[in-house]
Amino acid sequence: MKKILMMMALVATALFVVTACDKKDDDDNGGNGGNEDSGIVTLTAPPYKDEARVLNITQDNSEGIKQLRLMESGGYMITRQAGSANARIRRAGSDDGIYEFGKYTYSGGKYVFDNGMTISVEQSGSGQNVEVTITWKNGTSIKTTATIVTSSSVAAGIFTDNLCSRPWKVERVIASAAFEGKTLGKEFKGPVDLAEVKAWYENNFGKFKDQFDANTIVEGIYFDSKGLFAINYQNRIDDVGTWRWTSMNDGDLVYTWNDKQSAISLFTGSASVEFTKSPESCKLILKGVVNGIDFEFAFYMK
Repeated sequence: MKKILMMMALVATALFVVTACDKKDDDDNGGNGGNEDSGIVTLTAPPYKDEARVLNITQDNSEGIKQLRLMESGGYMITRQAGSANARIRRAGSDDGIYEFGKYTYSGGKYVFDNGMTISVEQSGSGQNVEVTITWKNGTSIKTTATIVTSSSVAAGIFTDNLCSRPWKVERVIASAAFEGKTLGKEFKGPVDLAEVKAWYENNFGKFKDQFDANTIVEGIYFDSKGLFAINYQNRIDDVGTWRWTSMNDGDLVYTWNDKQSAISLFTGSASVEFTKSPESCKLILKGVVNGIDFEFAFYMK
């Protein structure tokens, strides 16, 4: 009987040692290990991670195109010169440029845009210089030169892939503010109308400097691994800027707008992200100060 008990104890000890080793191995994966048991969630990989690039156009062209940004998610952003006579745009722009967002697919060496445009990129000599052919839906085309942007302030890893996996659509927003020792909060259902957010602010805290017309809808939020952060609206200038990690393992980041004069002051400051696997979603928490009041906006996105 003693022998049987001793054997059972040895088996239990061995199982404990194996389990402990497995757990240590999981922990050694670190913040980018991808092991969901250790709290790291991996979402669907960005579909065009290998094809994503940023092209700075180096030659004047009739379309006024300054930059083509092809994101990992299959989203694109075209930046045009403000006031370009031939610019085909969905939005008004700022002095920094005119931004047009949409989706693309990549096949047979060509990027096919949902606005009817296709582009092909060919190496021009050595280095990062390329020739770009842009063809419109009606068959007309232009050829121009560009350089591929290689610098990036964004670290590669699972958190970056998660952010860049899609243009995020906002389902709901929870706004909260710390004021005179109290915290006030309100939930807004998506698609979020910023005019409603403004009304809630003014009912509780006084005049709000940003002017939102009715139906100022947040359409989507974009990130790419080259550091783009953009909030895309239905009927106002898009907020476009840059972002970088302050602590990727903690999901903490900071962002700044290209045009601080027109950027919405509600969405200014630091942020953090959380991901869930089922359903695949992202919680983006934007933090900032408006008129001396600390605000936090939790965007629940899919």
